[in-house]
Amino acid sequence: MLKYATLLVIGLFSLSACSPMGLNDSSRQNHAVILLQNNGLIPDEEVRTYVERVGQRIISATPAAGAEWQIYVLDTAQVNAYVLGSGSIYVTRGLLLLANSEAELAAVMAHEIAHLVANHSSARDEQLERVSQQVLGDVLAGSTQGADAQRIRSDIAGGLAAFTRSQEADADRRGLTYLTEADYAPEAMVDFLGAMIGHGTVQALAAGARYDPTQTDILASHPAGADRLDAVRAALPADRTGDSGRNNHLDTIDGQIWGPDGRNGLIRDNRWIDPVTGLSITTPSGLAFNVGDVVVRGSDANGRYLSFARDLARGLTPGDYITQWWLPSMNPEDFGGAPSAINTRVINGRQTAYLDIPMRSLEGGLTMRLVAVALGREMLEFIMVAPSQIPNAMTGLFATVGTVSILPQAQRAGLRPTRIQIITVSQGQKVDDIVAMMRVSELPREIFFALNNLSPTAQLQAGQRLKILVQ
Repeated sequence: MLKYATLLVIGLFSLSACSPMGLNDSSRQNHAVILLQNNGLIPDEEVRTYVERVGQRIISATPAAGAEWQIYVLDTAQVNAYVLGSGSIYVTRGLLLLANSEAELAAVMAHEIAHLVANHSSARDEQLERVSQQVLGDVLAGSTQGADAQRIRSDIAGGLAAFTRSQEADADRRGLTYLTEADYAPEAMVDFLGAMIGHGTVQALAAGARYDPTQTDILASHPAGADRLDAVRAALPADRTGDSGRNNHLDTIDGQIWGPDGRNGLIRDNRWIDPVTGLSITTPSGLAFNVGDVVVRGSDANGRYLSFARDLARGLTPGDYITQWWLPSMNPEDFGGAPSAINTRVINGRQTAYLDIPMRSLEGGLTMRLVAVALGREMLEFIMVAPSQIPNAMTGLFATVGTVSILPQAQRAGLRPTRIQIITVSQGQKVDDIVAMMRVSELPREIFFALNNLSPTAQLQAGQRLKILVQ
C-alpha cells in the first residue's frame, strides 16, 4: 500500500538519529524535507559506510577539510545529489548504482562540495527553507495526501532549484582539483557525465520523448549536456593518474535495488502493480509510468500527462471527494476557466467521478481532468492532462480507469524489485549473450549500454565485470 506522507514526516521528526547532529532548527528542517522528497535513508549499513568513506576522502582534499560534514544516502531511484550550506551532502541510491566506479561517485561528491566551498548553495538553502516552512504547515493541516502530496513534492523540487551554468562550471573545475588531490582518477567526472546523458536518453526513449538534459529528472539540479561534458574533458589535468576503485564499487552495489523498491508498486511489462494489495493499473498507450515515492506518473512528447495516487476516502463518494476535499486544495488562479460539472459513472463495478478544468499553456489549450475512483476505504486519484487540439487525447488517458483491477495472490506472489547483479564476462561471450540475461521488458540492449556507460559498438573482454538487471 502507498505510504502516507503525514506518517512519513512524523517518523522523520521522531527519529532524531536521522537528523544532522549539532545543527540549528532550520538545517534539521531542511534535512527532513529532503528525506520526505527522497524516500528516507537507505537501510544498508555497508552502503552507508562506503559512501561515507568516499566522501571523507574527498573532503580531506578540500579547503573545508576541517569542517564538520554529514553524508547521507537517500533511498530513491532518482539519480541526484544535493549539498546544503549546513555541510550536509546527499547522494541517491539511483546515482550510486549508475556510477561504475568509486572515482565516479567521488567525482559527484567533489562537485557537490565545490558548490558549498564556493558558496553557491546559500541562495538555494534560503529557498528550500521557505519551502520547508510551507511543507510543515501542510503537514499540520493534514494536506499531505494524494494530489496535495503531488503539489508538495513539486514545491520541494522547486526548493532544490538548479544552480546557474557558471556555478556548475565553477563546481566542475574545483571538483576536478579535489578529485586529483584525493588521488582519484579525474577522468571519472567525464565518465559519470556521460553515464548521466546515456541514462537520461534511455529514460526519454522509454517515455517516447526527446531527451533534453535541461528538462529532465536525471540529476535535475545539475543538467549534463554535451557542452558541459566537453568543458570538463578540456579541463582534465595532464597527469591523469589516480584510483578508479571500480572493483570495490561493483562489489558494494551488487544486489542493490535498481528502480522502485516496491513500497509504491512495481512496473511489470506495461502494468503498475502493488505487490501487497494486488491493485493493478495498465499504462496508457504511448506513456511509460515512473514510480515515485508517493505518486506514479507518466508523460509523452505530445503533452499528455497522467498521474495517480491513493488517499483515504473519508466516507465521501467520489463526486463529493472531488468537490469537498480535492478541488478546494487547488489554486483557481492556475485554471484557464471554470471547472465543468461533475460526471459520475460506474466503471468495472467501481463508483467513479470526474470533472474537467481548462488550463493555460504557452503551447496552446490544455484540459486537466480530475478523476476519483472508489476503492473501499480509499480513493484512487487520477490527474490527466491532454492538449485540447489533439483529438481523443483525453479519451486515451481516461481509458486507464477501465484497467483498474485487483490481481489474485497467485499473480503477484513472485513480484520482486529489480536488482543490480555484477557478472564477469566469459571467454567468447558477446553483447547479445549478456543482454539476454537482462530481466527487463523494454529496451534491454539500450539499458545495458547505459547502465555500464558503454558505446553500442563496444567489444567485451573476458574477465570484464559488468552490471545487469535481474529480478
